[in-house]
Amino acid sequence: MPGYRALLSSSKGKVKAALRPLLQAVQPAQLPLSPALWDLEDDLTRGLTLEGTPLRELVTRFGSPLHVVRAARLRDNARRFRSIPSGATRGCEVFYSYKTNPIPGVLKTLHEQGIGAEVISPYELWLAKELGVPAELTIYNGPAKSDDSLRDAVERGIQAINCNHREELPRVARIARQLGVRARVTLRVNTSVGWSGQFGTPIQGGRALAAYREALTMPELSVVGLHAHRGGQIRNEPELLAFVSEVLAFAEQLEGIMPSPLELLNFGGSLGLSTSEHLDDRARRRNELFHVDVPTPAAAEALTIERYLELLLGAVDQHYRRLSKPRPRVFLEPGRAMTGNAQLLLTRVLSTKENAGTTCAILDAGINLAESVKSEYHQVFCVTRHREARSHLHTLVGPICSPGDTLYPALRLPPLAEGDCLAIMDAGAYFVPFSTSFSFPRPAIVMLDDGQATLLRRRETFEDLCSYDSPR
Repeated sequence: MPGYRALLSSSKGKVKAALRPLLQAVQPAQLPLSPALWDLEDDLTRGLTLEGTPLRELVTRFGSPLHVVRAARLRDNARRFRSIPSGATRGCEVFYSYKTNPIPGVLKTLHEQGIGAEVISPYELWLAKELGVPAELTIYNGPAKSDDSLRDAVERGIQAINCNHREELPRVARIARQLGVRARVTLRVNTSVGWSGQFGTPIQGGRALAAYREALTMPELSVVGLHAHRGGQIRNEPELLAFVSEVLAFAEQLEGIMPSPLELLNFGGSLGLSTSEHLDDRARRRNELFHVDVPTPAAAEALTIERYLELLLGAVDQHYRRLSKPRPRVFLEPGRAMTGNAQLLLTRVLSTKENAGTTCAILDAGINLAESVKSEYHQVFCVTRHREARSHLHTLVGPICSPGDTLYPALRLPPLAEGDCLAIMDAGAYFVPFSTSFSFPRPAIVMLDDGQATLLRRRETFEDLCSYDSPR
């Protein structure tokens, strides 16, 4: 039996090796996205630079791996989300999704631009308060709110507690009754497409409407609107309009049982990035088995922030004009689209190892810091060799002692060598919150603002990793 398995494995390897050139010929090499999409410039002697600062100099100064946040891109994204499209009666009120990138320095920069806080945990609620976010600019979401955090939210009178499901309503009502106040609440509802499971109450079948009827029987609750977060990534106009139309249809139905007009409609987040998208499982598998390039996102065709606002607000305005009613306030909770493209992860090549068909480049950042790249497209640039042709096939792996620590099974780059620096783009969405200290301390985070680098979070030390432990 062991001999049979070895023969079978050898045969599979030969078949894959034979098929690789045939499949690669059918789907030629993909062109990388332009560094200019992130305002990166190529300096002849200093490699890739950002705001005049060589990226490799940041690594020399702060160490590797290293997260680099760009303040100008954060401010620009915030400005774009708060803009009012031509023809719209008014714009949106914007609350950043803390879970996406909960770096206090990043959050503070967004709040300085008038962006509110959308939080999903007692910690995030506390953090928003510590950062000085006013109660009226705070929204509390999530399926796991503690009684203590609900008490704090109700007592402070935050903008809205978005009750995740019907069973949460009596808890909020009980706490409000104890405090002698009315809590501002909405309920999360699910459309026919998007996240469900532990999240929200489906519109279909009348369950969401029944939950609202129950909420309206509780005098301790002030039901001010509805909350609908699609989940996933909205990347095109049909996806957005289908979602918005379902929410508006339910809002019209809900108005029929409300004692007063809805004050607010919260459409959540989920707008995707033009330069990053979910990897199709088949494309990922072809890349792994046959070294076929994964498709590059069609950045020019993706839904922009401006077009997203134009379509969403246009649909809402048109809906309420048809009803001859003033439209409610429109809330948004962007995450990925606000900070994703404002951050990159720098990592160095520790060593190389020749494998069959590829060169294995061992990096100091792996799934402990960049697990998202296993399921999403994230452009990689060689900071130190960007001008060289992407002529060599590499398998990029991290430092974790596990075969699962493979970030890119087959990626074309200039021939890499020990010490080369790579930049993984669009690292401002879920890279930091999903990171772990699996065998290695987590990296520093710096913010680049007008060419000046400021430390937002220091690098973890070995002592940090065991600072909570007690000796026996």
